[in-house]
Amino acid sequence: MRTYLRLLRYLRPHAGLLAISLVLMIAFAIVDGFSIVIMVPFLQVLFGGPTEPPVPLPPEAGVFARVEHFFKHDLWSWLSEPTALGTLSNVCLLILGIYFVKAVLGYFQQFLPQVVLERTLRDLREQVFAHLQHLSFRWYQRTRAGQLMSIMANDVNMLKDAIATGLYKATQYLLEAVITLTILVAISWRLTLVAVAVLPPITWIVVTIAGKLRRVNRERLRKFGDVTSTLQENVAGIRVVKAFGAEPYERERFARDNRGYFRNIVRSKKYALMGTPLSELLLAGAVVLILWIGGRMILVSGTLAPETFFVFLVAALKLSSPIKYLSKLNEDVQPALAACERIFGILDTEPEVREAADARPVRSFEDRIEYRHVSFAYEDASGPVLHDISFTVRRGEVLALVGQSGGGKSTIVDLLPRFYDPLSGSILFDGVDLRQLKLADLRAQLGIVTQEVILFHDTVAANIAYGSPPDRERLREAARAANALEFIEDLPEGFDTMVGERGIRLSGGQRQRLAIARAIYRNPPILIFDEATSALDTESEMLVQQAIARLMENRTSIVIAHRLSTVLHADSIVVIEDGRIVERGTHAELMALEGRYSQLYELQFADLPA
Repeated sequence: MRTYLRLLRYLRPHAGLLAISLVLMIAFAIVDGFSIVIMVPFLQVLFGGPTEPPVPLPPEAGVFARVEHFFKHDLWSWLSEPTALGTLSNVCLLILGIYFVKAVLGYFQQFLPQVVLERTLRDLREQVFAHLQHLSFRWYQRTRAGQLMSIMANDVNMLKDAIATGLYKATQYLLEAVITLTILVAISWRLTLVAVAVLPPITWIVVTIAGKLRRVNRERLRKFGDVTSTLQENVAGIRVVKAFGAEPYERERFARDNRGYFRNIVRSKKYALMGTPLSELLLAGAVVLILWIGGRMILVSGTLAPETFFVFLVAALKLSSPIKYLSKLNEDVQPALAACERIFGILDTEPEVREAADARPVRSFEDRIEYRHVSFAYEDASGPVLHDISFTVRRGEVLALVGQSGGGKSTIVDLLPRFYDPLSGSILFDGVDLRQLKLADLRAQLGIVTQEVILFHDTVAANIAYGSPPDRERLREAARAANALEFIEDLPEGFDTMVGERGIRLSGGQRQRLAIARAIYRNPPILIFDEATSALDTESEMLVQQAIARLMENRTSIVIAHRLSTVLHADSIVVIEDGRIVERGTHAELMALEGRYSQLYELQFADLPA
């Protein structure tokens, strides 16, 4: 119930439309009830008039007595004419008018709630997406992309059932039930008690099944996320799948997840469909009992007119719709509530990297970046991956981080934009701990170029100017500086060419040069290069190195490189082994030490002078 009430809070911004919808629902329910009552004068015409003489209504008469008097006597007096055909004409015109009004009200009382529903889902999607932008890297490392896509696409859409069925239909059926019960009690309170006697057992069936259905549907959504994840991973890695001839393995992997989802679907349907036949059996018993008692009231005691009993049956059968809805409620609402729990689970996740309440703005980079005794461990790692890291990069300097793969170099630079926070120690930006700075301002000072270039399914221009307004002159300058202008102009639509998902229509070297153009366009004072040329061929590497050299002019740079030719002229080189600094100095100083750096250099460039 708490989950459902929380979901309903998302309707508050649309309270005006909700109020109009409620008024229309009430009006529709009244007119719908009147469409049943109008059958009384129609039957009276056929049977030759009221079978009971009119009785004056006492002033102290209650609501039910007034309703009963209205449709037994008042309606007839209003509609009756000297001839039966005249009365029949009035009755038919009134029926036509009632159904016209009912049709108009029925359209708007369904349309307006749909508008509110879609607006609510729109707002919720945007809130979830906005919250995802603030979650930390650790959360994304724990969450499969397919599960996340399943939540955003499938789970949010499932909330339609929780809102539409659980709220709108419930309100609609409740109003319908109130009007119908009023008519039933006005006709015969004894028969009405028989009609509603099925409610307690049906309610018990619904509540009993609800708990089982929620658990099954929670697992069903997770299984569907597994299917989506497997599909997403297969599409993303299809080159590797085909290269290794792993199609049979992938088919079996998908079939395993898909069959698990199928088994859960069957369990869900087993519980969901159980309530309807049980409820219909109880309803059938109630109808038979009403027929028997009502028949006796007509044939034996004479306390009920045939036309009135006919209207009672019509109203009683109409009351079965809300009762059947109650029995089917679990099938529609419980899966949606399970989806709610997953969505709210995301919204309740707190970012691990958070901005301080009194965070300072950052306008520029003036002096230095300093790592002070920094240690760090990933959540699932057996131990720290960085141990007591300390170094300083002054404004305008180039710092190179070198060492074998897995030593912790990328982790060191990931701490600077606060993708993670240190386990211990601190990183200072112009003498201020990063945790005391505004995140957006800090990251605006940084330009990052990595080995794995991320491009979006958009134009070349949009990818270069990513996050900023595109300016054609600046775009051309950035592309020229990145050695990218020539190939961009050769593309079918130049800067307006779509690059495809993850830049699939471009070569590796072209994607890398676009990444550099993006950094140039942003024009940050601090640059981070994380093995930006390690995956390129010789020609592409040369072009990218030229672009990097231009980009690094008059900027502070931190460079990670396996190819030591890219860091020979760095102001300072730090050698990382197993998360520790083992050497530091210039190229000449480290070569003179004849230590680890010298060994790495000799392995790569034994034929070059020190």
